Amino acid sequence: MSFTPLRSKSRNLYTWFATRPDLFEPERSPRKTMGWGIVAGIMVVLALLVYLNPSGTVELLGGRIRGGLAIAAAFALPPVIFVASIVMIFVGARRWRVKGGGVLLNPVIHSYSPGFPIEQVLAALRQGSADSAGVISALRAVQKDAGDQRLLTIWSSAADRAMYVGLIRVDGDDKLWIDTEPFAIAPDRYFDAKKHDLAASLGKTSIDGV
Repeated sequence: MSFTPLRSKSRNLYTWFATRPDLFEPERSPRKTMGWGIVAGIMVVLALLVYLNPSGTVELLGGRIRGGLAIAAAFALPPVIFVASIVMIFVGARRWRVKGGGVLLNPVIHSYSPGFPIEQVLAALRQGSADSAGVISALRAVQKDAGDQRLLTIWSSAADRAMYVGLIRVDGDDKLWIDTEPFAIAPDRYFDAKKHDLAASLGKTSIDGV
């Protein structure tokens, strides 16, 4: 089955997750939702204080002449930030989980150059826990590469022993593409990506003591 490249809005696999409702489901992060909700609430309070007592606000900021820009900001920013917070509650607080399972986290993301032998790294990652040292060596190689036009990203849910590896192409300042379909690591080869990545950065050959 052929894969149609996907345009991504950010450096994650959310765009691909959305095409696989059989595997993943979206939700809003309670922590982020609460955080943006608090910001929105504070902006409402500030807006009320400013608009219900405009003359007091002007005097507090030094008068119309001395506090020109500050006064303009005081009247304009609260509603703008409030609207932005509401948008972030529905967009920025979004996360994905394995369908019927745990939340997907992104413990590893590294950039690399177009000429980097990424296929060797992917082959090592597919081996997973069957070759832990190989995974560490592969991640260390990516870490040492100085490129920034490609991204290797790993998403996982330890509770489900689910892990997905994807590649993202950086095309200019604001264009990101998922050219090839991300793949899953076999559940029996699931590994702790965060610990393996840390071991790689520390120059270790195993995750013992990490």
